Formats: sequence, C-alpha cells, structure tokens
Amino acid sequence: MKWIAAIFVALALALGFWLGRATAPVPESELASVDSFRRALEDPDWLTRSYRFSSFLVGLNPENLPEALEVLEPQLPWLLTDEFRAFMLAWSRFDPRGAFEQARSWPLQVRRNAGGAAMYAWGFRNPLEAVRELSAVEDGDLKEFWAARLLAGWAHGEYRDSASEYIAKLPDGSTREAYLAILAWEISKEGPEALVRWVESVPDDPPRFKEAVFIKSVGTLAGIDAPVAARWMEDNLDRGGAGEALIALAGAWATSDPLTAMGWLTGLPAGRNRDGAVRTGFRVWFNHSPNDAERWLRSASPERAVDPAVRFLVELSREEKPAASRWWAARLAG
Repeated sequence: MKWIAAIFVALALALGFWLGRATAPVPESELASVDSFRRALEDPDWLTRSYRFSSFLVGLNPENLPEALEVLEPQLPWLLTDEFRAFMLAWSRFDPRGAFEQARSWPLQVRRNAGGAAMYAWGFRNPLEAVRELSAVEDGDLKEFWAARLLAGWAHGEYRDSASEYIAKLPDGSTREAYLAILAWEISKEGPEALVRWVESVPDDPPRFKEAVFIKSVGTLAGIDAPVAARWMEDNLDRGGAGEALIALAGAWATSDPLTAMGWLTGLPAGRNRDGAVRTGFRVWFNHSPNDAERWLRSASPERAVDPAVRFLVELSREEKPAASRWWAARLAG
C-alpha cells in the first residue's frame, strides 16, 4: 500500500505546484502587454479574463491601440457589453471620436452595442461634444439607443449636474421620463438628501419638469428605502406632482412590504391623492399575493380609506364572480 500513498503524495505536490503557478500574481509588465490582452480574450474564466482585460486597458494608448484592435476585432461577436464599455472608456481618454467612428464601422450585429458603449464613454468624458456628434447620426433607432447610453454615461460622470438642464429642454414624453430615471438612480447613490437637493435645485419654470423630477425621485427612493420616501412625502402632500409621486411610492412599497405600505397609505389625509395610491398599492399586492391581500381587506374595518381597494375587487370580480362583487360592494363605506 505504500506505493499508493506515494502516488497520492506525488499528485498532491503536482497539484500544489500547479495551483501555485495558476494563482501567483501576474507581473505588471506582462499585464500591460498585448499578448496578455489576447490571453484575456481567450480565457474561459470570467474572473481572470476580467482582471487581465481591465489591467491592459489601464495602459491603452495611441501607440498600442492598433495592436489591441487587431486582437479585439476577431472576438467582437463574443464580447460582453461591459467589455465593450471598458474598452471604449479606455479609448475615450485620448480619442473619443475615433472610438465612436470605429464602433460605427464594425459589423451590424455588434455595431449597436459597440456604438452605445462608445457614446457612454464619450458622455462620461465630454457629454456636450458627444451630443453634437450624435446629432449627425441618421439612423433613428440607433440614434435613440445611443442617446440613452450617452445620457447614462453623462449621469455617471463628473458633469452630471448639467445633465438635468439638458433633460429639461427635451419635450415631455417617454424619452425624458427614461432619462430622468437614469439620472435619479445615479443621484440616489449619494443618499436621500441628494435627491431632495436635486428636486429643490430645479427651477420652478417649467413647473411640469420640476414635478416630473419630484415624481421620479420619490419613485426611485421608494424602490431603495420606501419608509424614507414616505417620510419625504408626508411633508410634500400638497406640492405639484404629489398624486403621481404617491402612486409611484405605493407601487414600489407594496412590492416589498405591502402590509406596512397599506397601513401608511390608508392613514393619509382623505382626497384623490390618497385614493389613487391606496388602489395602486392594493392592486400591486393583490397581483403578486392575492390571498394575503384579500385577507387583509376582509379584516379591515369598512371605511372610506379602504374603499379604493374594495372598489378594485368589485370591478375585478364583476364579470366572473358577480356574487363576490356584490358582497364587496356592500362593504363600501361611502
């Protein structure tokens, strides 16, 4: 049996030697080489691939860019979105226009993501220059997608404060709403106070934009910390956009803690704003946990505060369960 033990010892030593080589720190000089970049793109291990990939890009410059592109381009179909973004962020430090032009020259199947990454990087570095460049793009679908990526980079970069002014000049609609969501998410990383400061810094004219910023900020905060968003709302129940902001809060809070949400919502002062929020909160709760939502409503005392939830069930069951619809209708307080 001694020979078996000797074999195990030899295997353990070999494995230890291999692991030592595999996990030993890679010299910085090797990581900066194009060969290391090539090895990164061929590496099936996402951890070591990402390490080598980003380590090389730290030193990307006009001199080694041509070789890097020669290595990168055969791998374009398999490149991840985050890898496109990292490459373009590195390139944009010295030539953002060249990065964007190169992305637009690549095959159609990667052009959308590559161009989006280039616009993200350019928006991060110099958003107003990127906006001017993007205005010349004729393809409407690509332009719309790239503009959103530009705004995402802008909101994430050092020129974020000017992004709000840019969005304010856009026409009211889904695009502006989407951009506000991106900007609100970035600002929320600095805490609730940052969102409050943003809302209060927006000029009162046009009023609809200030309301939109408030609504989006409350909705964003509600998805992160609903009780904090609720305390903010308590001091702003009469401001412009309060009704829509309450609905956004109700929907987000009912997803994470519906019981607490409904208790807070039904305790608000009477009015249309409360009714819309109560209905929304209950509807969201019922959609993902109907038994729990209905059990709560059955146990609630009939009162005007819960009527919007009751009306929701009256309308929902009217066609298929008319008897249940009549039972709920009888519970309406007013």
